[in-house]
Amino acid sequence: MKSLPPLRAIQVFEAVGRQGSVTRAAEDLGVSPGAITQQIHVLESHLKVRLLERSGRGVALTAWGTLYLERIAAGMEQLRRAKDDVERIRRSGHLVLSALPSLATKWLNPLVFDWLSAHAQASVRLEARDAEPLLERGDADFRISYGARIRSHVHTAHLFTDYVTVVANPALLGSSPPKQASDLLARPLLWVEWLPEYMVLPDWADWFKSQGVRCDGLRCQLSFSAPSAAVDAAIEGRGFALVQHSIAAGALASGALVKAFPHVLKLPEPHFLAWSTSALDKPLGAAFQVWLRAMARHFECDETEP
Repeated sequence: MKSLPPLRAIQVFEAVGRQGSVTRAAEDLGVSPGAITQQIHVLESHLKVRLLERSGRGVALTAWGTLYLERIAAGMEQLRRAKDDVERIRRSGHLVLSALPSLATKWLNPLVFDWLSAHAQASVRLEARDAEPLLERGDADFRISYGARIRSHVHTAHLFTDYVTVVANPALLGSSPPKQASDLLARPLLWVEWLPEYMVLPDWADWFKSQGVRCDGLRCQLSFSAPSAAVDAAIEGRGFALVQHSIAAGALASGALVKAFPHVLKLPEPHFLAWSTSALDKPLGAAFQVWLRAMARHFECDETEP
């Protein structure tokens, strides 16, 4: 970079070539004609060629000047467009939210509708993905994820610590609901098979053991890779599901699911919120961050009163 001429001198010369006049270039850049002439001399001294020559009362490009202008004009236009793009995005109300798939569809999606109803000028893109986005490269403004994945990000904050709970379609309970944990051993159980990168999360074996129930012969007949799929199966009455409260909260609130037992198990690690450096520069970025963290506090595990 040290071998390049000063950027200000290049900008001034491009303005002269574009405007065709030192005076008009000075007006365009908001400086004096003398300042324009001084920067042209700096550029000529650096390149060791004459770029302008007098022509009547004005100036004209030399052959060197014409060649150099052709090369730098496209670059200067790209710089102007880049500035305009950054300014446009910074001033827009558009936010890109990334979250783990089940969390995005079952927990974040309803919240986003609440946010949009209170901020008519906002627009949101909700991305459900397992892979962590590169926030500082512009993949997203915000990311909601879990556990050790927090090390993938620079700016983070605790969101909430979830818990798993047993849920089922009310019709599945019927006239003879399970009265104790051991009763579930004879009922259809829906399992969630967590991705190997997660710290081991509570499953049915853990839940039964925490209730003092022997489950040596317990078999996993049906498992889902996504907690949201287990919730959907439970809503259809396919069995009892042990899933995160956040994922089942919407169905519990609507009555599509009920909690079959009060006993819960806390997840070993919390969910977190991450954001890019530029996210909070957007008009609604900081407000969204504050709002989302306030909403998340309602889902924090209280083991004494879930």
